[in-house]
Amino acid sequence: MGNFKIPNREIVIMLEGDFAGAEIVCKQDVSIGTFLEMQKLSGNDDTIVESYKKFGNDILLRWNLVDDKEKPIKADSDGMLSLSPDIAISILTKWTENAAGNQSGSSPELQNGNTLAEESIPAETK
Repeated sequence: MGNFKIPNREIVIMLEGDFAGAEIVCKQDVSIGTFLEMQKLSGNDDTIVESYKKFGNDILLRWNLVDDKEKPIKADSDGMLSLSPDIAISILTKWTENAAGNQSGSSPELQNGNTLAEESIPAETK
């Protein structure tokens, strides 16, 4: 039996509505330890800020977000904490859904054995 290299996939979250055009690229594949830590931090009001910091430092790769003066917002923990709640929550929610495999059943990779370099996930805003 040969070795199997676990892929390091990325996910592209594309926001819609008022935030149409925003694209956020994140790690899709993280360790179960990182995923469970994110769940724990996100589920507790006392550590919710830490969950956004961890996301910004360990999962977020890049985005096309700029501030009202057209200055790029850094794709890191400080950048995450500078976003409005509706954008930040939408990003983290969409990433969590994908990382947990809750996006309309099994991922295409699991269904047909192929891996994708990137996958787009539309995120609705209200």
